[in-house]
Amino acid sequence: MIHCIIHDIAGQLSGINCCLALLEFENLTPKGKERLDIGRRQSIKQEMLIREVLDAFSAEVRSLESFDIDPKNAPNILNAARQVVEFLTPTFALNKMQLKLTCDVDAATDWRVIGDKSRLERVMTNLVENAFRHSPSESTVVIELKQDDNFIVVNIDDKGSGVKPEMVASLFQKFSQGKGKTGRIGLGLYFCRITVERWGGQIGYFPLTDGGSRFWFRLLKPKS
Repeated sequence: MIHCIIHDIAGQLSGINCCLALLEFENLTPKGKERLDIGRRQSIKQEMLIREVLDAFSAEVRSLESFDIDPKNAPNILNAARQVVEFLTPTFALNKMQLKLTCDVDAATDWRVIGDKSRLERVMTNLVENAFRHSPSESTVVIELKQDDNFIVVNIDDKGSGVKPEMVASLFQKFSQGKGKTGRIGLGLYFCRITVERWGGQIGYFPLTDGGSRFWFRLLKPKS
């Protein structure tokens, strides 16, 4: 049922996005262009919210299902990171921000992890979108991949204001909204946690010494 509801809502949102895209070709006044930009930003936020609801619901259902580890089908986390960067770069550019993957990643290394490709991309997308929402204009969000014994670690760094100390303990709980932001229902980070933990991994947060936040998670490498 919830999938049907989300599908109908997303369909209406797609129509709104098409209308907003067509308005760009109109001879708008500076004030009109400003309002169009606000509309596009709000549309992006609404799309993120819809995905959060569906992701959290799906993750809760799947957490009750059996999980088989098949090394042959293990997703490549480097490829997933590249897909996320490609998908979200236009959104960042619209807000005069940058999203990049660190350049010191060795593509020849085995970057496979235990998990599911589509949900792995959603986890990374949720964390990057979270960084996007809390980062100032003209800043850069960086994705870093590291090998750590039997794990692969993903760090996502931003230059935002960080998480209030009193919010850290509940940051990955259902309906937690983190940094005191309104307009969210607090499901994105919850989805990330239950998904990563389902695969035997860990997820967390800590403030960076030079300002900003680091959200990280690590996943096991499959045994050959």
